[in-house]
Amino acid sequence: MKPVLLSFGSFHIYSFGVMIATGVLLALLLMTRQARRTDWLSPDQVMDMVFVVVASGFLGARLFYTAQYWEYYRAEPLRVFAFWEGGLIFYGGLILGVIGLILYAKLKNYSVLKVFDFLVPYVALVQGFGRLGCFLNGCCGGKECHLPWAVHFPGHEQATHPTQLYEAFFDFALFAYLWNLSRRAGVTGKQTALYFIGYAVTRFCIELWREGNPFLGLFTVNQWISIGFASAGLGLYLYAKRTVMGRRVA
Repeated sequence: MKPVLLSFGSFHIYSFGVMIATGVLLALLLMTRQARRTDWLSPDQVMDMVFVVVASGFLGARLFYTAQYWEYYRAEPLRVFAFWEGGLIFYGGLILGVIGLILYAKLKNYSVLKVFDFLVPYVALVQGFGRLGCFLNGCCGGKECHLPWAVHFPGHEQATHPTQLYEAFFDFALFAYLWNLSRRAGVTGKQTALYFIGYAVTRFCIELWREGNPFLGLFTVNQWISIGFASAGLGLYLYAKRTVMGRRVA
């Protein structure tokens, strides 16, 4: 693995940060191009939304990770701020990112579903790059594995599942599907619902091969959160479908 891409004396460029930055910049490029084809959103407003999502999402992801591994950070509390080393829990970022985006939409008098349908494909895109960063950083790894594609991370005696790459693959596939759907379906709420369902199911399954996540009864904490998000996504999907059908009947 290669957690540090380049070093200039005591200054280091970390692969995790580079991957996140690459994902955000690519998402910004695609979003601003899409915004120019809408009648309600400008490129400047896209920048505002992305800032809100990135700031609130990053804070939530770091807080959740710190809380889950507090025994480690309690001994060295200043390392809480060493975000370039990795250490983010996506569900924490998703929860605070959702809250931040709802507040932003309400403040600007935008339709919440319209904002979410516009953004969720790009959330999946940035996630994919984030998981590539996790792989290069050597964090968020899997359990012992003897399959041909197993990866031997430094510091591990046995080869393990490259769960970071599993998730990156599904994140990019989810982005491609939702991006194509959003270009031809308009705002229905289904894109947001399918994102919640698709990511939650994927994450629930990948947790079966991930190492070190705490259990709460039968499932890990992240699997319970996955169940919650999948349920919310299913409810939103049924609501969106009923709303669209009602409009057609009317």
